[in-house]
Amino acid sequence: MEVFLEYIFSMPIVAFTIPLMIMIVFWVFALIGMLDIEILDFTGDADAESTDSTGSSFLESLGLDGVPLTVAITIVEIYGFAFAYLARKFIMPLFDGVLTATAAGFVVAVLALVIALPFAAYTSRPFRKIFITHEAVTKSDLIGTYCIVTTQTVNESFGQARAEDGMVYSVRTAPDHQIAGGSRVVLIDFNKDNDTFTVVTEAELMAMSSTQHI
Repeated sequence: MEVFLEYIFSMPIVAFTIPLMIMIVFWVFALIGMLDIEILDFTGDADAESTDSTGSSFLESLGLDGVPLTVAITIVEIYGFAFAYLARKFIMPLFDGVLTATAAGFVVAVLALVIALPFAAYTSRPFRKIFITHEAVTKSDLIGTYCIVTTQTVNESFGQARAEDGMVYSVRTAPDHQIAGGSRVVLIDFNKDNDTFTVVTEAELMAMSSTQHI
């Protein structure tokens, strides 16, 4: 065991051993829910989005796009470790007397990384479908949806309506206005305070549109 540890902590393997150990610790914490696997994928403000776009372009050029950066790094480290291990055992002895141990180790480490990248890119492809991001539809995106009133009436304080996809929404009318059950209505506004939609009948919507065009 001591010989093995000494071996993997020698050049050039150590260049991949330490990062791989860090990633193993990361995945342990990720599996128990203490860390997000997308922790290195920067998103948010304008500067972060610019950084994320640059990073995505770089990963795309390497064929490692479509998966979280932590996944891409882990796969690269695994292949890099494997290639460096084999090179340390079978290739570095060929450089004895030609290059110093440090120089030979550096050359092998770089070559191991270069070789690892295309292998990692190919291996990461099946994982892309797992990490496809689907943007959720927001309530505001539903404005313009046609529904049928399912309650006896809809007024400014009560009412429900069902869309064609079967979803039922809490709906309200303008003050002092009422819509009968079974009417075809349109969602025209969303109130975040009480999580309801303001609706008008299809006829009222057409009348509003005609007025706007005059």
